[in-house]
Amino acid sequence: MQFASKRIAVIFNPKGGSARGALIEQLEAALTARGLALVRYTTTPAPCSARDLAAEAGRTGVDLVIACGGDGTVCQAAEGLIGSGVPLAVMPAGTGNLFARAFYARPDVPRLVDLIASGQPQPIDMMRLTYTDLEGLPHEQLYLVALGLGKMSDAISGASVEMKRRFGKLTYVVRMLAAAFNPDPVTYTFQTASGEKGGIDQENPPVTTRASLVFAINAVPPAMATLSRGCNASDGLLDLVALKATGFFSLLQLSSRFLLGRPDLSPHYLRARTKVLRINTDRPVCPNIDGDPGRLTQSMQISTLPQAVKVLVS
Repeated sequence: MQFASKRIAVIFNPKGGSARGALIEQLEAALTARGLALVRYTTTPAPCSARDLAAEAGRTGVDLVIACGGDGTVCQAAEGLIGSGVPLAVMPAGTGNLFARAFYARPDVPRLVDLIASGQPQPIDMMRLTYTDLEGLPHEQLYLVALGLGKMSDAISGASVEMKRRFGKLTYVVRMLAAAFNPDPVTYTFQTASGEKGGIDQENPPVTTRASLVFAINAVPPAMATLSRGCNASDGLLDLVALKATGFFSLLQLSSRFLLGRPDLSPHYLRARTKVLRINTDRPVCPNIDGDPGRLTQSMQISTLPQAVKVLVS
């Protein structure tokens, strides 16, 4: 890529421990060897800290912003760069790292620096979630990877920081398996539309179904490709996937289809692609955005922001 200022910003949590500090030092040394200066921005406990820091870095004229953290940090940094023209790169340092696993073959410092030196940023879509919680307060949030609904999704977003620190990805596996024994399905009504009229219209009839787990997806890692084959984070569409299995044994049957790479052959699998999606539920659900929980609601809308941010991807 082209370097006008030869300055690259990195956004990270200074309380990430000695490993995080060593990663930043390694990154700075590698960039310095290429004649590039690293400008450090450290996040704070304030809401949307990474978003505001990315916007600030973009205004200073850096050539690139690197988000060093998990999916939440990456999403906030991307949001802060919308409209700036400054591209984003990712140095994964979280637990799930879904965005990094979707776009980086082997995310480590040497490969990332090689990519910075020779790669070209690609436009990536973002998704906008809007909803009103049970107290009547409006919410709007952007995301890069996926929104999840249902008890099994809650199992991921509800994992404590301490558990994730001690057991890593195993925390997610154990919690999801526990939830699968009693998935507590919800009745969903989905309404899709092209978005050409600025929102939902009557172009497509609503679909109502009971499901244990629902996703509104922008990107998936290669290892999870069967969840929604052909999912493309640059096509201006979101992928709706509903797992209609409502008990442990039907979930087990559906899992076998996933292992064979053909969930579409199961009656418990629903998939659609759309620019705009409205979801209504028969009881309150928690929207889990890139692994972080939102507030309880019974109605939400998700719309695409095509080519919202440029990202260096491998």
